[in-house]
Amino acid sequence: MSLAQKYIEIVRNRGARQLKLGKVYRNIRNRDLFLAAYGKLYANTGATTPGIDPTDTVDGMSLERIDKIINQLKAGTYQWKPVKRVYRPKKGKQGKRPLGMPGWQDKMVQEVSRRVLEAYYEPQFSDKSHGFRPGRGCHTALAQICDTWIGTKWFIEGDIKGCYDNLDQEILLDIIGRDIQDKRFLKLLKEMLKAGYIEDWTYHETYSGAPQGGIVSPILANIYLNELDKFVENELIPQYTTGHTRKRNPEYRRLLRQMAKAKEVRDIETYRRLQKRLREISSVNPADSNYRRLRYCRYAGDFLLGFIGPRSEAIEIKEKIRAFLQTIKLSLSEEKTLITSATKGMARFLGYDLYVTIANSRITTYTVSGTTTKVKRRATNGHVILSVPQDVAQAWKNRYTQKGKPIHRKELTNNSDYEIVMTYNAEFQGVVNYYGMAHNVATRLYPVKYHYLQSLGKTLAHKHKKPMTWVYRNYYEKSEYGIKAIVVTIPRKEPKKPLVAKFGAKPIRHVKRIVIKDEKPKPIHTGRNEIVQRLLAEKCELCGAEGKTEGHHIRKIADIRKKYKGRKHPPRWTAFMMERNRKAIMVCNNCHQAIHSGKYDGPKLA
Repeated sequence: MSLAQKYIEIVRNRGARQLKLGKVYRNIRNRDLFLAAYGKLYANTGATTPGIDPTDTVDGMSLERIDKIINQLKAGTYQWKPVKRVYRPKKGKQGKRPLGMPGWQDKMVQEVSRRVLEAYYEPQFSDKSHGFRPGRGCHTALAQICDTWIGTKWFIEGDIKGCYDNLDQEILLDIIGRDIQDKRFLKLLKEMLKAGYIEDWTYHETYSGAPQGGIVSPILANIYLNELDKFVENELIPQYTTGHTRKRNPEYRRLLRQMAKAKEVRDIETYRRLQKRLREISSVNPADSNYRRLRYCRYAGDFLLGFIGPRSEAIEIKEKIRAFLQTIKLSLSEEKTLITSATKGMARFLGYDLYVTIANSRITTYTVSGTTTKVKRRATNGHVILSVPQDVAQAWKNRYTQKGKPIHRKELTNNSDYEIVMTYNAEFQGVVNYYGMAHNVATRLYPVKYHYLQSLGKTLAHKHKKPMTWVYRNYYEKSEYGIKAIVVTIPRKEPKKPLVAKFGAKPIRHVKRIVIKDEKPKPIHTGRNEIVQRLLAEKCELCGAEGKTEGHHIRKIADIRKKYKGRKHPPRWTAFMMERNRKAIMVCNNCHQAIHSGKYDGPKLA
């Protein structure tokens, strides 16, 4: 185990025991930590996107660049560069979101800092927090709500206004400084936050917030908002959680006694009439003044509370949260912070509509644990139900339509049939996968699928200058699920299997639980993946020269496949990357310069 691995394990252990942490700045100046950061970041699409310096990208990555950063950190001369500000449309919303794009060198330092902060704070974060955490996501937040929020009466929807942009930097550094007692590391973070941004070739200073798009920004936001989590868990939940169980409903007990008497005298008609009435009222007193429950869930700057109690107290809870957020210089968004009846209305959280079901007619038979006794009950009452919002489904339905009818996509007509089908399938299947936990996912998304299918067919027809009937004759096949789908097959030489792209081959089904595929933090993470091993080998993968090497990186392997498709003699470096399906190749400086100048003509590759 390397010193870097040991250090991360020590940090994680101290975080779990809530002990202070020191000497961070000295320990992050470790080559192994930067190699692990390189192994994590190099494959990202943004790795080849420059910040304000067009030369500061992953291309040309070498051990010398890592050593240069470490030496600057040792000397205390490391300088953060301002980020390049760009704007991206908000997903499913009007307006644009500002994103800060740091250079590659700053990304490396941010990733090393993030690893240390995550190792230390992750064991301390609340179980109610799900945003930007390993092994957690939107689906784990929704699953927690469905599993534990039974009987909720009020939803309190919360949205923190401009969460990333309005984080107070001094408060953030004070929070970190309570636990990490290292002034040089805190200074490094402060200089990153104060580095500013460039927009339209003009420099702007930053007085608050952490730039969206920064690698370390999500963990900094979670550290900051963990103060809200602790306030809700340690103060609000104990205050608004009282009583062990609700009192029994006297009317319900009276009907039970009458049913027992009717059963004794075999009065079937009266028994059934009383039974019907019994299933229309609650077995417990829903207005029990001694029973309260408050539950909480947060994803980044959005949070949701479920409350059992009167609406007046729900308003109190909302105001107490507002007052607390003011102490850490944050505010609630007025138009998005709502109190909704859980049974009569719907709350919007993470793109889903949530409500509590009341279905007295749905009777479930179950066996009492440890016995053979079978009992009937209204088992669905009080459970939180997830649904696909109508406006969301309509927005996806209208994505590629004009005047209510599906249209072809001109931007895809120059792509291959395989790429066109794969593009449509990736987009639509992503929507299906996200909304799979909704009970009405099939009802809402099958119309969306129809519009996508029509748009796909028209795109293929437009490309080949053929009618839609030609598309269905040539591409429509029955899938393994027995569903008709558009299928494109590209045969390949043996022993390779043919490439197959399908759209509409899978049925749309409700899935109770969706598994998060993000890996949870491992006890030991070396970061010594293949790319790092190749860099450390210090041998040119083209000419075989031994010595210093640097990485030649491209954005996507598909780019060079498309550029050199059909050529008998593509450049040898592209042949190397396409054969091995690699986005990076380790080369000597001479080969790298020749590749960039378009003059590479090395020896024949084995």
